[in-house]
Amino acid sequence: MTQSETQDERSKWNYESFEEVVEELEDKDYDCIGLQGPDGIKPKVIEYADKLREKGFETVIVGASTFGACGIADEKVERMGADALIHIGHTRFLHPEKADMKDYDVYYLPYREDREIMTVLEEHYNEIDEDETLGLVGVTQYMDRAEEAREFLESKGYDVVEGTTGLRTSEAGQVLGCDAGAAHNISHKVDAFVFLGSGHFHPSQVSEAGKKVYVVDPYQEHIWIEPANSLDDEMRAEHARVIKHKDKKKWGIVTSSKKGQNYMRAVEIAKEKLEKYDKEVYIFVEDRIFESDYKGYGIDIYVNCACPRMTKDWRDMAFVSPRALQVLDELDMED
Repeated sequence: MTQSETQDERSKWNYESFEEVVEELEDKDYDCIGLQGPDGIKPKVIEYADKLREKGFETVIVGASTFGACGIADEKVERMGADALIHIGHTRFLHPEKADMKDYDVYYLPYREDREIMTVLEEHYNEIDEDETLGLVGVTQYMDRAEEAREFLESKGYDVVEGTTGLRTSEAGQVLGCDAGAAHNISHKVDAFVFLGSGHFHPSQVSEAGKKVYVVDPYQEHIWIEPANSLDDEMRAEHARVIKHKDKKKWGIVTSSKKGQNYMRAVEIAKEKLEKYDKEVYIFVEDRIFESDYKGYGIDIYVNCACPRMTKDWRDMAFVSPRALQVLDELDMED
C-alpha cells in the first residue's frame, strides 16, 4: 500500500459490523481466528470469541491491551495457529515509512461508541462562535456521525471543512494520539475546530495546529474549549535538550518492535546524523516503552524513533525527536 491511496483504498480493510467480518472469514474457509482489542472493550472481545465458536471457529485472544492499530498482533496469533486476526476498536493504520502492515489477513473492526454525541451538539451548538469556519475532526468512536454533524452545523449557518486523512489514518477526519494530520492539513482554511470526542488527550493534539478546539463531549454532555496551542513550544524544549547535551558522547536511539511503531528509516537517519558528530550510538528496541527501562545504561540522552507519544511522559531521562537533531547542524555552522 502507498500513502497516495484514495480514501476508499485506505479504508477498505475497515468493517462496520462483526457480521461483515464473519461472512468474509467463512468465505475464506479459515479455521482459527485471533482477536485483539483495547482495555475498554474486553467484554466485547469475549462476546465475539463466543460468536466465532458458535460458527465453528477456534479462537485465540491476545491478552495484552492494545493502544492502537499500530500494534497489531497478527504475528503473535499466527504462531498460535490462527489464520487471521480481527483487530477490534481501531481503524487500519498506515505506516509513515510505508512498511508492510500485512493487511491481507487483518480485519479492522472500529468500535463505535453509542453515546448521544449528536444530542450534545444539537443542544449546545450556540456555544460555538458565529461566523467561524470550522474544521470537523474526531476520534474513531464517533466518526460514523461526522456527516450528520457536518450537515447539522451547516444548517445552523456555519461553514464546515471536513478533516482529511492524516499520515497514519484511514478514516477522513480521524485523529490519533500520534497523528492529528486530519486537523493540521486543513488548519489554514479554518478559524477553529469542532472535535467529536472526550478528554484532553486528542483535542490537545488538534490544538497544536494553532486553533482553538470546540470539544463536543458526550461524557461531560456539553461543549468545552481546548485553547489554541502550538508545537513550537515543544520543539523549542527539544532544541534546548540537544544544546544541553551536545557535548555528551553516549546517545541512545529507541524504537519499537510493534509494526506500526518501528521506524527503521528514522533510526538510520538519526544514527548517521549522530555518528557524523562523533557520538557513541546505541540502538534500543522493545515492545512497550517505559522510562524506567532506560535508566542505568549511562546514556545521556535518547532519540525517540518509535511512537512520538511514547516519551512525552518521561520525567527523568532526556529525550528528543529525530527532527530536533537538526540543531547539531546549526551549532556546527555557528562554530
